[in-house]
Amino acid sequence: MSAPQSDISQFSFLWTRGIAARETLYFLDRNGFDGEPLLSEAELSRSQLTQDPGGVSVASQHRFIELAATETNNPLLGLQVAAEMELRDIGLLYYLAASSATVAEALEHLQRYAATTNEEIRLEISEQKNESLLTFRRVLTHDAPIRQHSELIALALNRVLCKLTNRDFAPLRMTFAHTRNSEFREIHRILRCPVEFGQITDCWVLPRSVMDLRIISEDRHLLQILEAHGDDLLLKRGSAAGLRSVVENHLHGILPSGEVQAATVAKQLGMSVRSLRRHLAQEGTSFGDVLDGLRNRLAVRYLEDKRISVQQIAWLLGYSEAGAFNHAFKRWTGTSPGRARNTCPHLE
Repeated sequence: MSAPQSDISQFSFLWTRGIAARETLYFLDRNGFDGEPLLSEAELSRSQLTQDPGGVSVASQHRFIELAATETNNPLLGLQVAAEMELRDIGLLYYLAASSATVAEALEHLQRYAATTNEEIRLEISEQKNESLLTFRRVLTHDAPIRQHSELIALALNRVLCKLTNRDFAPLRMTFAHTRNSEFREIHRILRCPVEFGQITDCWVLPRSVMDLRIISEDRHLLQILEAHGDDLLLKRGSAAGLRSVVENHLHGILPSGEVQAATVAKQLGMSVRSLRRHLAQEGTSFGDVLDGLRNRLAVRYLEDKRISVQQIAWLLGYSEAGAFNHAFKRWTGTSPGRARNTCPHLE
């Protein structure tokens, strides 16, 4: 019942610019800790993080940050790194947000161009009555801890939005997928809102009014230049990974919406459906096969987490009802999701 080894290998080489790891290294330097042994253990080097624009693997970044927290005996390291970092050093994503007109537009740019900086995380934005929901989904369910990285991103993004609007606000509430057994009071003090751990996803809830706040540094001319640069970077990343990988990334972000038609993805990629199908055929696959394969892999990984019900998994995979998911899972594996979860040792 485990995912094929080739798929696991593909995920293990997810790419990131390593901004979080670099800022963690600078934090260690400022506080008198030797980061070199930790870099080596995480299969990284200082030059990769500070000089080489080629980026690093997501797995190595996570490993380094968690090692740093352990070495410094600092369970709040990710939050402290985020509190001290120079926000402009985030790079393109920061300046795209800074050139936007409103918080809503800034977040839309972060959603669209996230893959220029990190292939692992997808931002989803939705509205619920008077609240805006920001959900941070990871392409891969990690066995290794990612606590520090998740908390670093949460505080850094809130700092960015407050700085760009010159307004001091906090989310109404937040959830994290990782667990914690200490430092709750300090975390609430730093993030300034109720926080729950061990949930399905990393998620923020903002007042809807925050989305309409103006960005004080709005610059439409600069924004056009940055968008063109971002589009170029996405195209280069897509060419390096192949269209199949690009389609999978887009599908992963829209699966819960149920809008998983080829036309939807083609529009996001700025191409016709016919062109999308032709290019996928040249790679020896089809849109249906890519969608089916992605759902298969994600289903296996979601079933490993018994906090997620079969009904919720069906929704996460874009099925309108659990029955459709059950039928598909039986086609993939020969058994039902419930039976697989209860009988397969890998899913216990």
